[in-house]
Amino acid sequence: MPNYNKFLKILLPVLIIFSLASCRSTQPVPDRTMEFEEGMKVLAVNLGEQLEKSSVGNMLNKVIINPVTKHKQLKKIVIDPFIDMESGYPVKANARITAIMSEEIKKRFEITGAMEPDNLEVSEYVLNGMVTVERDKTGHKYKVYGTVFEKSSGRVLASASVRVSRFDTTPMDIYKDSPVFLKGENYEEYASSVKKAPDETVEKGYHDKLMIKSMQVKGDMLYEQKEYTKSLSYYDQAARGQEGLQLEVLNGQFTNLLKQEEWDRAEGVYAKLIRASIAETGEIASKITFNPNSLLPIESKSRIYSIYIRQTAKLVASVPSCRIKIIGHCSRTGKEAYNDTLSLQRSAWILKEMSSYVPDIADKAETLGLGFRENIVGTGTDDITDEIDRRVEFKFSKCAE
Repeated sequence: MPNYNKFLKILLPVLIIFSLASCRSTQPVPDRTMEFEEGMKVLAVNLGEQLEKSSVGNMLNKVIINPVTKHKQLKKIVIDPFIDMESGYPVKANARITAIMSEEIKKRFEITGAMEPDNLEVSEYVLNGMVTVERDKTGHKYKVYGTVFEKSSGRVLASASVRVSRFDTTPMDIYKDSPVFLKGENYEEYASSVKKAPDETVEKGYHDKLMIKSMQVKGDMLYEQKEYTKSLSYYDQAARGQEGLQLEVLNGQFTNLLKQEEWDRAEGVYAKLIRASIAETGEIASKITFNPNSLLPIESKSRIYSIYIRQTAKLVASVPSCRIKIIGHCSRTGKEAYNDTLSLQRSAWILKEMSSYVPDIADKAETLGLGFRENIVGTGTDDITDEIDRRVEFKFSKCAE
């Protein structure tokens, strides 16, 4: 009995301290636009304070015993990389975001790092986020969302957002030349999950795919390090573990296969990729670019462009209702009439190439030339910086299988 009373004398003050700490109100996020560093620190602190107030915030819930060392340790949070909602791609800024989150939350919980498989396995909670652009008369700013949920149940424990004046939305390297837009089903589930409020549950489709997603995250990190073979191995694991066809997994496989010049396998993956993209988004991002004043695509990219042309033609042929518009563009140099003609000739050349694989595709295709009216860069420098303005792209109608 004396030992029991002694234990209570020690335990009760500790419980009182943590009970009082959990009752403190969470500081609201400032209603102003901040610089990136300040904004991300505010977001991290706010999420951390919400976790302190939640059911996992007291010391008895956030400390566990390591089964190997038998030592006490803080429960762990893994970070599912933040994405840019405009493109759907994870951003390079994630390295800095992870560092800030780790520094600001480390006294409360341990941040294990990006959501690669090993980190996901040992973590009890997942932090995810996204950035959107807000435009008004004064210009534009960025709104950054962050959410923490319990890995086992998907229940949201903390959610917040901040506004920052600048945010580098440069995508990670594996997404820079993506032939598809990654704004399909997984994107919608992720975006919806990030905006959930505390005590709500993240989308089931997103929650159920966390392990597959962790393999993609690892593959993306290895691609950044130019470890293409290892990156592909993780994407191949993800492909074997998934149900159905996921845009993100197919995109990672295709991009890695191109880097390793495995052309035959790359073409097979691309055939699946564009079908999945059409089914989920109704479009593809594949573009064929040209040198200034040229009717022929850039020669150094001929292998990949042949894949684009051949598989796009086969897709159109395989769906009876499918119709395609082949749209040519030019950079802003020379007279408008000249560029209108040149852009139309470029689209006609692509149709001719497609006809060599599918002879009757002209019956389901329309060629257009828009000159320089839809420039993306618009500088007219006629060099690599405005290469994207000299392009042919595709628009599809009723092409989902």
